[in-house]
Amino acid sequence: MALEAEGGPRVTSLRENLRRRLRRGADPQVQHAAFAYVVYWTKTVRGWTPERRAAALRAVRDIAARQDFLPTTYERRYRLADVNSSSHAGASLIALQQVLEAMESE
Repeated sequence: MALEAEGGPRVTSLRENLRRRLRRGADPQVQHAAFAYVVYWTKTVRGWTPERRAAALRAVRDIAARQDFLPTTYERRYRLADVNSSSHAGASLIALQQVLEAMESE
C-alpha cells in the first residue's frame, strides 16, 4: 500500500517494499544454470545403481551441511569422490541432491 504525503512524493510502506523486493526472484542466468544442472544430473543419475545413488546423496548432504558451503553458480569448489574426479559448483550439488532425493522416493 502506497501512501501519499501531502504535497510530496509517494511513500511506500515497508510491507509493500518488501513484497516488491521478494517478488523479483532470482537472476534469470542463475535460474537457467539451476535448470541446466537438474537436467544434467537427472540424465547422469539414471544410469547409477541404487547403492551409488545412496552413497552420492550421503556425500552431497555432508558437503551441503558444512558451515563454509556456498551455493556458487559457476565457481567449482567442491569434489565428490563417489561421483567423479571433477570439481562442482555449489548450485550443481544442490541440484544433484534434489535429483537424488526425488529418485530415492520413486
